[in-house]
Amino acid sequence: MADPSLYLIRSGICLALFYAFYWLVLRRETFFALNRAFLLAAAALSLTLPLLRVPSPFLTTIVAAPALPLPAAPAAVAAAPRAGGAADGLLVAYAAGAGLLLIVFIVRLGRLALLVGRCGCVRQRGLRIVLCGHPGESFSFFNFVFLNKSRLPEGDVDRVLAHELAHVRQLHSVDIIFSELLTVIQWCNPFVWPYRRSLRETHEYLADRAVVAQGCSLARYQLLIVEQHVGGELLELASGFRTSQIKRRIVMLSRHETKGLARWKPLLALPLAAALVLVFAEARTVVKGGPAVTAARPAAVPSSQDPSEEEMAKALKEKFLKLEQMKQQNQEAIARLKAKLEEAPDAAAKEQILAKLKEQKVMSLELARKERMLMMKKIEFALKKESDAAKRADLEKKLEQVKAEVEEYGKKVETFRKAEPGLEKEKAAAEKKVEKK
Repeated sequence: MADPSLYLIRSGICLALFYAFYWLVLRRETFFALNRAFLLAAAALSLTLPLLRVPSPFLTTIVAAPALPLPAAPAAVAAAPRAGGAADGLLVAYAAGAGLLLIVFIVRLGRLALLVGRCGCVRQRGLRIVLCGHPGESFSFFNFVFLNKSRLPEGDVDRVLAHELAHVRQLHSVDIIFSELLTVIQWCNPFVWPYRRSLRETHEYLADRAVVAQGCSLARYQLLIVEQHVGGELLELASGFRTSQIKRRIVMLSRHETKGLARWKPLLALPLAAALVLVFAEARTVVKGGPAVTAARPAAVPSSQDPSEEEMAKALKEKFLKLEQMKQQNQEAIARLKAKLEEAPDAAAKEQILAKLKEQKVMSLELARKERMLMMKKIEFALKKESDAAKRADLEKKLEQVKAEVEEYGKKVETFRKAEPGLEKEKAAAEKKVEKK
């Protein structure tokens, strides 16, 4: 997609709708692994759906196919960039916000690295445990677990480690990095912030369930969650022991896992994804033949008005002048190529020059054909305002003659492209001159 602002708007709409679906349909369900997969897929689809170039089955744009459009259309298009000042300002503001969040993200990574370097780490149960004096709770980042034993009873250390080990094995830190980068891209979208929070809540539900599944007493573990709830704040990039709301974690631990047909609820989002694809689909363009003036009219004047006599005369005059310049340049190019052909040192150079010469001669025929087509437009416009029957008859007769010339030049172009005997004669004459020298 060429327009970055349009892409950001569309991807933001996708994320908002997918998250609204999660909040209304899936948030209270206890198939946490499916909820995690849905949230990740929703973000991925939000970033990719606006990039799809799908033709719309419903929308069609009909355009005419003018032979020589009037020059009024480019003037209308050229005026459009003047209205882009506000849009450019918004893009600058967006880039500044995204850059600031990216810097904050890098700083947080640096803080974790400094904490590891300052405190050191020991290996236990496949984890790298960092015993630090961090004033907050225990947390993990990838396979690093930052543990503050001063805030933990000795008997609860194993439960906390089991919780963090679940985060590590289920690669929750990868989700966190992804959600942070998504926030950098979509920071101006108000739905990205609760989306990120819901993804982290799902991580906590999964880790809590993994600890209880290992045989830990549900009542004792719920009490541990309450005890850990009181403490300092967690580093933003970490998977912590109490980042979710305390009440919701305890409630989710007490509920049975959702089973049966309810597990198919995430599939209800498929019609939503299909609808978004159709909404963002591009209108199919249907080209229909028609007069050049009619095709160019919407870009220059309102569709309810015809171009005035002065506008038409001015446009045709400009086209004739431009065509004369192109014919003159073409003749000069042909003359230069013929001179080069006589001085060509070998057969390979002659072949290249002859190919270019053929292209120029084809262009001269095309220019002659377009000149007749302009004459057709001039006669057609004269017919529209002529009321005398005799003069109209003369104009119609002349129009038929010019149409016949247009068709004749078209046939000449096709014939010339297939075979051009004149070039063979020029090639033989050039070769004889080279031999004489």
